[in-house]
Amino acid sequence: MNNYHYIIAGLPELLPDFSADTFAYQALEDSVREQLSAKDNRTVDWLKFGSDPANLSRHFYRAVASHRSGFLRKYFDLDRKMRNAQAGYTAAEEGLTPDSYTIGETESAKEEMSVLMPIFQNSNLIEREHLLDRFRWDRITDMTVFHYFDMDVILAFLTKGMIVSRWSRMDKERGAELFRQYVDEVRGTFKGVNFN
Repeated sequence: MNNYHYIIAGLPELLPDFSADTFAYQALEDSVREQLSAKDNRTVDWLKFGSDPANLSRHFYRAVASHRSGFLRKYFDLDRKMRNAQAGYTAAEEGLTPDSYTIGETESAKEEMSVLMPIFQNSNLIEREHLLDRFRWDRITDMTVFHYFDMDVILAFLTKGMIVSRWSRMDKERGAELFRQYVDEVRGTFKGVNFN
């Protein structure tokens, strides 16, 4: 039997103090994995594998599109659309044919493009990366609306943890800001929930 409600209820306590040099994502992931079944750990393996840009290929996106996890399907569809949109924008700016740099169909990315286009046009690299991660963060939050005690919540939590970890290494102030939001979101999830 899955013990998601116990794992999720314990997530705020697993978060480290942000005064450390970096956000200890790996320690957090290890703590969560210890409580998951072998099957759920394999799902986290997919998330981890897909978080390395070197592993993102047509084959990976096609395989994850049929995964049993709804979160993985939605998250990596978003990831593919964002990467396609950025590749398409950059190619067009250089006068190249975008189709040579995109993966899979691109028609469904048009909805995201209206929001992403102004971000791509931002000349400040750090600000642009921050805005892209905020966009990703908000979409991850949307993916778990009406999910409370299931694996999707845990996967979303770990995915946001990766974003926080990235910013804690790149920009301390922005990392701390994301960390505070991360903690507040998790704590807010359980407001008014009776675990007895």
